[in-house]
Amino acid sequence: MKTYRRFNRAFFGLTIPGLLAVGLFNVGVDPYGVMNSPQWRLNRLRTEQFNHVRLFKATSVTRIAPKTVLLGSSRTDLGLDPKHPALAEGKPAYNLGLVGPNMYEVKRYFDHALAIQPELQTVVLGVDFFMFNEYKTHPADFEEARLERETLTPQELLNVTLSLGATRSSLGTIKNSWRSQANFLYHDNGFRYVHNNEPDNPLPQEFKNMIHGFFREEGYYPQFKLSQGFLNDLRELVAICQSRNIDLKIFISPSHATQWEALRMAGHWEEFEQWKRELVAIAPVWDFSGYHSISTEPISEKMTYYWDSSHYRQEVGNLILNRLFDYEPASVPPDFGPLLTPENVEEHLVEIRRDRESWANANAEAIAFVEELKP
Repeated sequence: MKTYRRFNRAFFGLTIPGLLAVGLFNVGVDPYGVMNSPQWRLNRLRTEQFNHVRLFKATSVTRIAPKTVLLGSSRTDLGLDPKHPALAEGKPAYNLGLVGPNMYEVKRYFDHALAIQPELQTVVLGVDFFMFNEYKTHPADFEEARLERETLTPQELLNVTLSLGATRSSLGTIKNSWRSQANFLYHDNGFRYVHNNEPDNPLPQEFKNMIHGFFREEGYYPQFKLSQGFLNDLRELVAICQSRNIDLKIFISPSHATQWEALRMAGHWEEFEQWKRELVAIAPVWDFSGYHSISTEPISEKMTYYWDSSHYRQEVGNLILNRLFDYEPASVPPDFGPLLTPENVEEHLVEIRRDRESWANANAEAIAFVEELKP
């Protein structure tokens, strides 16, 4: 018995201080930005936040309690700046865009924001076709338990302080901060930016990587079925905003024309049009998709409007917000973002088909660029 007692004392005497040291280390570095720890020289670049978007944004909403939230996919995440002057009356504003969500996830993060801030005033929602795919399942890092609560769950508290993954993330944060190595980083308001303002690959290669995803088996579109469940999630979000007098702006993201060509070549154009009909039956929608003066920017090594075929830059995001809030309307191209309703949607779809034909006739190289990526 004495031997067991000596062993237990030695074991706990070493284990408890060790765990305490690890926990304090991870809290101090705070690689995911969820412990509200101060920023210092060795954690100034929290590179691991991009891999834990759903975690740190849920926590940030709890801390900030924003009155304006910007919802949607990575296109919102990377394109819409909460500091835009059109949002000044609804401060604080927070970019709650997620990476690769379906509509149910977006709705649940809206629920979370509303539970934390019952006086939510403004919601800007960027919707994307893939978000309504029946086959778009929840990613591994989506956790219902973290939503509509003001603190981390006990399990997540352990995960961010005492887990091996958190320790690795802390060490990686220190290394990257020391060497000034980063790709994607986040401002405190949830807006993602590209460190040093340059992509990893030349832009034509970034376009190829993104478009190629339309034709891969693990991509978003090889299987597509318009989900009535995800449409119902949108209906519920709209109904809640209406019942609480929340100013809701819904828009379709302005990806590049080659993105729409890939969608067409993947065989989903008719479903894409039907999706728009379903959307406007729920609420008015600003449509920034299609072939217009922004999306038809020629692909080159240096582009004004796009990071790749899917993701637009802040310059485009500013124009979107200008259009949605009628801010400096003269700055917005006339063909960028018409408001769709059940009354004009069919005419609009015909117009996009005409615009596509004109663009395709004048841009054979761009069409060939997409066709070469199709198996």
